Amino acid sequence: MPVDANSVSKLKQACDAAYALHPHSCSHAAWHVIKQYLPSQPWMNANALVEHLRGQAHWKVVASGQVGRLAREGVLVVGGKTESSNGHVIVVYPGGDLPAGGYTYTKNGKTETLRTRGSYAPAMSTSQGAWPGAMSKGDKTIWDPWANDAKFAQVTFWKLSQ
Repeated sequence: MPVDANSVSKLKQACDAAYALHPHSCSHAAWHVIKQYLPSQPWMNANALVEHLRGQAHWKVVASGQVGRLAREGVLVVGGKTESSNGHVIVVYPGGDLPAGGYTYTKNGKTETLRTRGSYAPAMSTSQGAWPGAMSKGDKTIWDPWANDAKFAQVTFWKLSQ
């Protein structure tokens, strides 16, 4: 299937705008992107959005290994994981796979570098928290917001099927 450049451009522009408009709210950023495709989508916090996506016929679960190709084709893919307090949601950013990790963070007053591990699709992710892996305008991966294999294994991805 040929890639529709307009679909890819729409997804990239929506992600870039969401990152700029909502740098401290993953749910608002993901909602901004979703509204470009589903204008009637109401805002929901991350946990509620993950539960909502699970119950909608037009959102199909896809494997994490497929999400990069879909985003490069201009398909909207949202990933998320619920937590007892605040969950986290991301949008898969169109572009080639990137190495996960490799960025610095501060722990107990000491600057450390997260080990690199594997390659994943890029992400658009914002966060109210301070974890640098959760801030990405396509420069970090879908793995980086969680930065943990066990947590990442619990992330679900959905593609919009219209």
